[in-house]
Amino acid sequence: MDSETHADVALPQRVDLHQRIRAITTGVILLSRIGSLAMVLLSILALARADGYADKPLAAVTYLVVAGWSAVILPVVAMHDPIPLPALAADVTVTAAAVAVLPWALDDHAFSTVAVPDFEPIAVSVAVTVALATASWPATAAACLTLAAAFTIAQFASPEYTDVASTANIVGWQAVTAACCCLFIRRLRAVAHAVDTATDQVIVARERLAARRSQTEERIRHFHEQLRRHRALHDGPLRLLTAIAGQGPAGHPDPRVRRQAAISANVLRGATPDHPDGTLTELSLALIEAGNDSAAEGLRVEYHFAGLPETLPADVLDAFRHAAGEALANVARHAGSSRVRLTGLTLREPGPVVTVAIVDQGKGFDPDTTPPGYGIRHSITARMHEIGGTAGVDSHPGQGTRVELRWPA
Repeated sequence: MDSETHADVALPQRVDLHQRIRAITTGVILLSRIGSLAMVLLSILALARADGYADKPLAAVTYLVVAGWSAVILPVVAMHDPIPLPALAADVTVTAAAVAVLPWALDDHAFSTVAVPDFEPIAVSVAVTVALATASWPATAAACLTLAAAFTIAQFASPEYTDVASTANIVGWQAVTAACCCLFIRRLRAVAHAVDTATDQVIVARERLAARRSQTEERIRHFHEQLRRHRALHDGPLRLLTAIAGQGPAGHPDPRVRRQAAISANVLRGATPDHPDGTLTELSLALIEAGNDSAAEGLRVEYHFAGLPETLPADVLDAFRHAAGEALANVARHAGSSRVRLTGLTLREPGPVVTVAIVDQGKGFDPDTTPPGYGIRHSITARMHEIGGTAGVDSHPGQGTRVELRWPA
């Protein structure tokens, strides 16, 4: 197979879309968490400048817990694929606790002077992390509900600035963002799965195509080798056997030798396929055997086999052998021609049908005025009907005769 053929059947390289999606997901989670921590740091600076802490030790402990946990969860996200579910559960729990506790360490005026005095950015980041890491609606809903409960508890820290609508807005924004991320990652994974399936189908199809091409090339090489041998046989033994079997000067004086030479020539002629798919099968050997008697009577049979099944039931082989033998005998007795063509092949219409045709260019007959004889009716037609096959005879005066035997494989 040359390089051009190799290029035609080159198998596509599999792209692991799931791996790439996980890498993108990890990057988004890390960036969102680092960005949210930066926003919290800005709120700390704003609260410190506005002196917005009522309980600085409590605020410091809360910030330290969140910072310490961030130092733990960020490497876990970066190094583990997928992110362990216990780590995600701990992330939600720590964040929810911080969201619920921090407002109790702030002064009342902190809520009016600092735009985002709590852990709202981190809470959104945590909800997004759960959605992207699990692609699970129940897990995403559980995380959002836990964080919503924490924001609800935080409302009681400053009754003066309690704002249900604002809290609902925060919780709703967080839930919608997480839901969008969950929907996105689920659809993205579904696309990756569809691409994997399509890639597998393409790979299988390409492998089959490569195998078929390889088999075809092997059959063609084998056929050319057979053809070379056939030519050597035709120019040597086959020509000699044909001459010995004839009645001319080269013919052997002993009729028994002539008969055996004719049979041997017939076998050689049929055993050298003239088609890349023309390998010897049980049926082709049976048909060659059927031609031996007619060959001994001087009939030269040209065989053409292609795509025949390797094996057939014994009764089917017997029916084809005897029906073909009777058709060849009729050619030898009545056609007035010394040559006949016997073709055996498998048709697809739509199911496989084994077809054997015996065609001569003899004097033929008129089927309307010449009823079929005993041999056609019983040895050919009836015999094929017994195995579930059919037989047909088509002839015209001066245009030869065609006998066709068919059996559904």
